[in-house]
This record gives sequence, structure tokens and C-alpha cells, in this order.
Amino acid sequence: MEFYETVRRRRSVREFQRRPVEEEKLQRVLEAGLKAPSHNHLREWEFILLRDVERRKEVLELEPSTRDITDERELNEWTEGIRDKLEKEMYVKALPVQKRMLMSAPEVLLVCFRMRKALNDCKTLFDLNSFASVWACIENILLAMVAEGLYGVTKIPYETASLREALGIPKDYEVAAIIPIGYPGEYLVKQKTVSLQDKMHHDKW
Repeated sequence: MEFYETVRRRRSVREFQRRPVEEEKLQRVLEAGLKAPSHNHLREWEFILLRDVERRKEVLELEPSTRDITDERELNEWTEGIRDKLEKEMYVKALPVQKRMLMSAPEVLLVCFRMRKALNDCKTLFDLNSFASVWACIENILLAMVAEGLYGVTKIPYETASLREALGIPKDYEVAAIIPIGYPGEYLVKQKTVSLQDKMHHDKW
């Protein structure tokens, strides 16, 4: 797929077909992730695939935000402060399927990265270089997925201590994102349309 078409077609997807993901496609996607720039040139990133369904359920339930919010009152509480109509629509669609999307996706990927300093010890933006560069890796993965006809979404864990302990992740590594991967189902999140001219500044804001 031509690069700009790949970028144009990228979407967040939370519903998947039952069709399995071909191993060779997944390998190409992860290889693309490893081609991203890293702040120290060492690419200190690791990938964990949760393939066993029972193991996946056991591990993901350790992360507090991995639950489907289906109660209407609670859903309203979560979204009442959101003013943007498109953003609110996204959350209303997303919150009821947080767990279901992870359990139904053919593949679930955890992207881990080495933190040179604990998050609480980071005082400057420079201290967050490792966090910033792992997101270059994640963006490569998301675009490579589209090129392969695959989609997903980035789920940022609220708390990772239990996840890291259950998966044997070293103390100096963190979980940047959990990504369900598969062929898209019916619903695609609408993208907010923005104009480049409205976002571009010359010499000052």
C-alpha cells in the first residue's frame, strides 16, 4: 500500500472478525516497529503476545481499567465532562467494550520499553526520552498493521505493577501500551477532520 494511503486509512478499531492473523503478517508488523528511531539507538523495546485465552484473561484482569463499563449511570459519569461531540461518541462506544475487545482480538500485543529512571523520578522532558521513543515504535506498528489490512487500538494501562509481576517483566521495564490486533469488524471510530492550515504556525504561535 502506498505510504500516504496507509496513513489516511489508519483508524482505531475495537471490534474484530474471528479470522486469525497470519504469522508472517504479524512478524512484518513487529519488524516495522523495530525500525523506529530510538533516543539511545539501542531500541530497548520488547514485545509480549498474549495468545493463550485463559492466560490472557488472567493477566488482563490485573489491570484495573480492563473492564466493560455498560452501566448507563456510570457511563454518563465518565463522559459528562466531555464537550466535543466526536470525542464523547468515541468514549460512549469504547468504554463498554474495553475488556471484550481484548478478549476477542486474535492477537493482543504488549509493547514494553526500558525506563532509565522510574516515572516518579522523572523531572524533565529529557527524562521521558525512552517513553517518547517507544511511541515511535508503536506508531510504526500501527501503520504497518494498516498496510497488512490489520487494525487495533492503543490501550494505555492505568497501573502496571501487577501486569509486570505476572509476566515477569524486569523492574526497569514498563508497559507502554496494550494493542489488540485483528481484521476489523463493523465499527470504525470516526476521525476528527482538521485543517493543516489551522494547525500550522510560522515563526510564532
